[in-house]
Amino acid sequence: MKNIVRIASIALVAVMLVCMLASCSPKLSGSYKNDGIFGVGATTYTFKGSNVTITTEVGGFEKTVEGKYEIDDETGKITLTFEAEEEDAEAYAGTFDFAQGEENGVKYIKIGGAQYTKVEK
Repeated sequence: MKNIVRIASIALVAVMLVCMLASCSPKLSGSYKNDGIFGVGATTYTFKGSNVTITTEVGGFEKTVEGKYEIDDETGKITLTFEAEEEDAEAYAGTFDFAQGEENGVKYIKIGGAQYTKVEK
């Protein structure tokens, strides 16, 4: 009986540790914008919890897709996923290189080599 209790308690501790570590993946908050080339084709990533909304602006028209993201600190990658019915979302879906930092007091992120600057409201 004692062995069963020991094994059960060790298993419970292991499960709790795995859950804690899984919930500690980095999260972003707020909006980050890239103005595109010569101000054409601006893209804004808005993060809240594990959700991401991507808005692109071209010629006065806006296109928005919504999905989920996950950052893997160990590999330095971000994975973006979208619902199958999200039109044009395949252009944004996938796993990309990711970095974040601050330069001259301005926060930024880099996704797949493109830099997005934090939008202060």
